[in-house]
Amino acid sequence: MSTETLRSMLRKLSEVIGISGYETEARAVIHSEIEQFVDKVWVDPLGNLLAIRNGKKEHPRILLDAHVDEIGFIVRYIHDNGFLRITPIGGWDPRILPGHRVVLCPKGPAKSERVYGVIGATPPHLTTAKQREQVIAIEDLYVDIGVFSQKDVEAMGIRVGTPMTVWQPFIELPDDVVSGKAFDDRVGCLIIIEVLRRLAKTPGHASTLVVNFAMGEEIGGRGARTGAYTLEPDVALALECTSAGDMPGIPKHKSPTQLGKGSAITVADRTLITHPQVLATLEQVAKKEKIPFQYKQPLGGGTDGGPISQSRKGVPTGVVSVPCRYIHSAISLLRLSDIQAAIDLVHGFVQTWKP
Repeated sequence: MSTETLRSMLRKLSEVIGISGYETEARAVIHSEIEQFVDKVWVDPLGNLLAIRNGKKEHPRILLDAHVDEIGFIVRYIHDNGFLRITPIGGWDPRILPGHRVVLCPKGPAKSERVYGVIGATPPHLTTAKQREQVIAIEDLYVDIGVFSQKDVEAMGIRVGTPMTVWQPFIELPDDVVSGKAFDDRVGCLIIIEVLRRLAKTPGHASTLVVNFAMGEEIGGRGARTGAYTLEPDVALALECTSAGDMPGIPKHKSPTQLGKGSAITVADRTLITHPQVLATLEQVAKKEKIPFQYKQPLGGGTDGGPISQSRKGVPTGVVSVPCRYIHSAISLLRLSDIQAAIDLVHGFVQTWKP
């Protein structure tokens, strides 16, 4: 995949909306991208997008998992004067929220049906010096969508439970750097799409590939657990974005990963000890194919790899990630070359794995 194609696809995946439990729009975009490359694709009752690409043999069944959902909010209360109170879905840092734009889809995913607003903040002219030093709790924030009554809000289709997320456009920065929203984990989805595309060009692959574009990772890996149960893999990789710490104020020994050093291989995190054979195969592929990689510093964070590994009788599982700055904030930043390295590594693993 060329850099330009990679950039274009990431833009497309970044700018669709799909917070946990409301992944319909993002799932539909991914469905349209993969259906030509697989033998079977369907949506399960929970909302996972599952697919199978048959190999020469039924086993081993190799699972690639990436979660579709992004962090966001739902409306929890509508004031008489039209302001909205919100509840977070997934882990937000409340320090960065005031003043950001948000987008709601009360009537459907089409851009013409979106509603935009802003997370309001009291201006400094109306606060004390002490108040300006305090972090505002999410429960005390409000969203302003530019209307002036509860009736106006409801006429727009907005009610308690309507989903929203912070809205940031996809921006190209110098060299191969880009920024945007929802890189966690549309990047993982992009990796799987490209691996499927490559495999379609080389028919006769020995192993059967099973895929889960999972719902609900940001609220506890719910889709990964049920998807792995359905797909019955023999081995699995979770594809993710992970925190990069190569920035001012973070010493090197506390930086989980760095931009520009290739994809990140997890040795261990708080939900998973990577299976030794999976780890060895990833290392073997990277060294043989001269694919740049780094080890993610253990043991922080967790991924879909944890619940996948505990499915049925247990599944040997690993995690391949793309380093990303400012993860779980309103906007993230990464290098396309690191995505390319992750694609090469996962593609090589799928071709190499032997139980």
